[in-house]
Amino acid sequence: MTGGLLWGLTGLALLDSVNAATIWIVIVILLGAKRPAPTGWAFMLGAAASFLTFALMFYFGLAFADSVLEGFTLWLRRLLFAGLAVGLVVMGVRRLKPRKRKGYTLPPWVNAWSALPFGMLATVGDLPNAFPMVLAVERLIDADVATPAAVVVLVGYTLVYALPSALILAAGLAFNAELREQLQSMLSGRTSGTAGPSPKAAAVCFAGAAASLAVLFLWVG
Repeated sequence: MTGGLLWGLTGLALLDSVNAATIWIVIVILLGAKRPAPTGWAFMLGAAASFLTFALMFYFGLAFADSVLEGFTLWLRRLLFAGLAVGLVVMGVRRLKPRKRKGYTLPPWVNAWSALPFGMLATVGDLPNAFPMVLAVERLIDADVATPAAVVVLVGYTLVYALPSALILAAGLAFNAELREQLQSMLSGRTSGTAGPSPKAAAVCFAGAAASLAVLFLWVG
């Protein structure tokens, strides 16, 4: 386990932690749950447990596949960067058009007891966006990291992944009165009306797609 690998995995975990769906659901819980503290922490526990479970399943599954099929991780890496480039191009094209904002509402059945499975379901539904975690697992296997160390790294990765949402939840609970209006304003701006075209956001997406293709052809090969 090298320092460079650890820094790279930390960067991927930080990228993964900017998870819009989880963050907005935490804000909705803060604003709409009858008991936001137990509901919010149960949701976070479910989300983190589900994420770690999937990461470990993917790690052991990929490790087995790589031991059976030579070069499997290389082809996976190629697929990941190609898929990322395509996804970013699609996102960029969408940013050039007006689009109706999607709302975030708390299902009526979510409470302090059901928030844990709700967190699991929310994380499973958001797994298609877990590109950084998939790449992190691939890096661990390609670096031939010992299994116990890899498991510890994935636990740490999950903690970093959950950190921003947990901090927002803690801040919202500690300063509910002071932050409530700001959180409500943020949520209303995110969930109502129509977002206009954003050429700058589209340009960032297209630049990211170009960078992904450059990595694919110049580094991955």
